[in-house]
Amino acid sequence: MSSSRKHWHQMISNACFGLLPAIPYSSADTVACGGIAVSAKELEAAASPGSPIAFSQATFEIPCGCRTALIGANGSGKSTLLKVLAGLIPQVAGEVNVLGAPPKLGRSRIAYLAQKPSFNADVPLQLRRLVQMGTYPHHGWFEECQHSDTAVDRALERLGLLELSDRSVHSLSGGQLQRGLLARATVQGAEVLLLDEPFAALDQTSREIVEAFLFNTENNFTVVMATHDPADSQRFDRILELKNGRLTTKHACVGHDHRHA
Repeated sequence: MSSSRKHWHQMISNACFGLLPAIPYSSADTVACGGIAVSAKELEAAASPGSPIAFSQATFEIPCGCRTALIGANGSGKSTLLKVLAGLIPQVAGEVNVLGAPPKLGRSRIAYLAQKPSFNADVPLQLRRLVQMGTYPHHGWFEECQHSDTAVDRALERLGLLELSDRSVHSLSGGQLQRGLLARATVQGAEVLLLDEPFAALDQTSREIVEAFLFNTENNFTVVMATHDPADSQRFDRILELKNGRLTTKHACVGHDHRHA
């Protein structure tokens, strides 16, 4: 290759790799929550393309800051609804908005926790690094992330995990892993938490820590939590029930914006 071609090749390479860090991992999402965090009208969805309809004609609203329980039997469509709100699967029909925009992947203000989170057993991953991943949506694809040890330590401490920060995620209990994922959402600064049966894997200690975190009035995030146990819903501000393919509002905090006594 001639020196001239090498020169231009190097210039193009530098320009490309200089641009890559500026390409955002997630799209800009700056619209403030305007009173309603989640809204749906005549929403219809299936678990996957071609699958039977899980629910239809679902119309509901969830105010900003509201803690909402999504109840229903196993197989009623709770996980499907959460995945639609997270942008993981498209709706079949109807309208849905989360924080003022249609659901889509890569929104830094939304965190989704699956019912049974799993990680590749061949990939070493410390709990601290898992929590640090909450900063990724705020950086470019190839940008060197500047992790804030203070923010990570604060999140780990709030979820009772600081002493386990150097442990491998593969050695954690189900409850500890769920708490680690909530700590990651805290570092991320998520404003809407979509939680799929998070209490199912929790021992009593983890459950108390998670409940204290979710219902702390100093936390301004909105929670939509799926559960098949009606007893889990008693502390929530709003209760939505999926049954026989239909969604109904069982409790809507009539009289105030969201939190009830």
